[in-house]
Parts: sequence; structure tokens; C-alpha cells
Amino acid sequence: GVVAVAPGPRVGMLGFTMLGLGLCVIVPQTFAAAGRMFPGASDGAVARLNVFNYVGFLIGSPLVGALGDVWSYRGAMIVPMVLVLVTLVYARSFGTETARYGGGHERPRVVDVGRGGNEV
Repeated sequence: GVVAVAPGPRVGMLGFTMLGLGLCVIVPQTFAAAGRMFPGASDGAVARLNVFNYVGFLIGSPLVGALGDVWSYRGAMIVPMVLVLVTLVYARSFGTETARYGGGHERPRVVDVGRGGNEV
């Protein structure tokens, strides 16, 4: 919203900074949620989920640019804002009930690399 109504570039950069600080937790939380959903195949779930990162990266910027050309760049920034707000609907899936580290969804830590068996 700050970017869409920014009166100048400095306020726009501040808006993008706020956006980055706010969204930086979504990707790791999404990967963790995917791992929890498929405990036996968390690596495959995360890999499949990562495809959407690539699609978003390849389509998102050109889409905003095309909307900026057709409409306005301020108006085009409303589209990502709405999509970010849609994530609020799914925020409950990042709940903390089963999200604790050590919940059984990670691989066991059984290798001790500090001991080679050649101690004197």
C-alpha cells in the first residue's frame, strides 16, 4: 500500500523495505509447513513447492510491468498487495501446535563427524 501511494522514490523504497521485512518469513514458514504435511516425503514436498517460487519469479515481474504499461505502475502495485493480503487467509496453517523443532519430521542426527575412531 505504501508503494502504491508513495509521493516519491524515497517513500516507495521505504515501502519496498517494509514489504521485504514483512514477507521474509513467509517462504521459510511455507517450506516448514510443507515438510510437516508430508513427514515421510518432506524433501519431495519442498521441491514441488519450490516450483511455485520459480513460476512466481518468472511471471510476477513481467505481469506487474505489463499492468503498469496498460494501467499505471501505482495501480499495478495494488495487485501484489492484494495477493499478499490473500496469504492472511492461509496464515493459520503456520500454527505453532505441531511446528516445534524435533517434531519427528526431520532426519535423525546420528553422525558424529568429530570422532573418527583414531583417537590416541
